[in-house]
Amino acid sequence: MPDAKPGARERHILVVDDEPLAAQQVSRFLERDGVRTSTAGSGNSALALHKSDPADLIVTDLRMPDGNGVELIRAIRAEDVLIPIIVVTGQVLREAEAEALDAGATELLRKPLDLHELSAAVARHLPVG
Repeated sequence: MPDAKPGARERHILVVDDEPLAAQQVSRFLERDGVRTSTAGSGNSALALHKSDPADLIVTDLRMPDGNGVELIRAIRAEDVLIPIIVVTGQVLREAEAEALDAGATELLRKPLDLHELSAAVARHLPVG
């Protein structure tokens, strides 16, 4: 096993989706790139999880049972203006996409999600090591 760099820590991605199977699929795929993942099924649980175990990057859906991804983005941005937030959406409304970007989303990807496209987006926004 290779030696870890002194002071290096594992990168952490929080995946937020109210569909558990979708969140697990994304999580497992991202873990293959050597990151640690956590999943949350709602905006409120994502906020609580992020406060107790801060993520380095967040991947979130826009539609959730307790609010929406835009509200989550605003709440995260109130605490951390630099964390990358990738929004994954099946919404067809340009207004919803514009609202997510205005709230502070870093990038927006469309469903059905291409996992390799997501991996490339994560690589653009999450520094290695």
